[in-house]
Amino acid sequence: MQEHNELEHINNNQPDTASLQPMGFTEILDGMFSLYLKHFRLFFGIISVYVVLGLVIDQISALLITSDTVSSTSVAVLIFTFVWDIVVSLFIGIGLAYTSAQLYLGRTVSRDAAFGQASQCFWRYFAVAFLWALPVVGLAVTVIGIPLAIYFAVRWGLYGLPVILEGSSGWSALTRSADLVKGSWTRVFGIVLVIYLIIFMIAFILQAAFGYILTTMGVPEIEEATTPLEMFRQLLIPASNEIGWFAYTIRSFVQLCISAIVMPIEHLGFTLLYFDLRIRKEGFGTERQATD
Repeated sequence: MQEHNELEHINNNQPDTASLQPMGFTEILDGMFSLYLKHFRLFFGIISVYVVLGLVIDQISALLITSDTVSSTSVAVLIFTFVWDIVVSLFIGIGLAYTSAQLYLGRTVSRDAAFGQASQCFWRYFAVAFLWALPVVGLAVTVIGIPLAIYFAVRWGLYGLPVILEGSSGWSALTRSADLVKGSWTRVFGIVLVIYLIIFMIAFILQAAFGYILTTMGVPEIEEATTPLEMFRQLLIPASNEIGWFAYTIRSFVQLCISAIVMPIEHLGFTLLYFDLRIRKEGFGTERQATD
């Protein structure tokens, strides 16, 4: 496994414009949006792949399910769609995180390079994500374990960048995150909470706006479920059976686009937080400048 200091020696021949200084709360948020807007075309090229792959599997799922009742086929399709969505989301997420890190360090990066990195470390990333989710989700479903679930979710939540940039794997990626967060848990929790609140608000506003536009244009929407059984059925049976293929495709496409638009915000925020902690705890900026 690579040592965590190896990041300083990657692509040193490329331009470095990052100040590599500790960032305050507002500086992380400002940097998050500044990088997104400045390099929107690059991020758009990455998230467009998520939209295309998501729409393809969504349409295939709708074609495979033609009945209005829950069946073994619909359950199998739902499971496959769920797994596919996780795989695609993780793959695109790796690409976004890698891109965010390279941009923060002032380096040139392309969509192909981002996907190349995602291909190299996907299975390590997937394994660590599973290790993270197992105790966090397990504690959360017990209800009384929710406080512990939140604690460990934050403590281990920065596992992604050690996997992508430092070559960490398995438990070492979680302990690496824990080392970075140690002594700053409350601050990290606050920043992460605000990042997700921002994502939620942006997604909510976009959904409300596009929902209103589509409804005004006469594109029907799914009626809200009134019972738990009906809600479960709607999860299994694609809405194309209820509102028509065209309306279903349009609404699915819009929903995928909204999800894709907010994806880079999460990864940019976590990337800036990761580097901020490294700078504060390890003198990453000084260390790196000395090796350049």
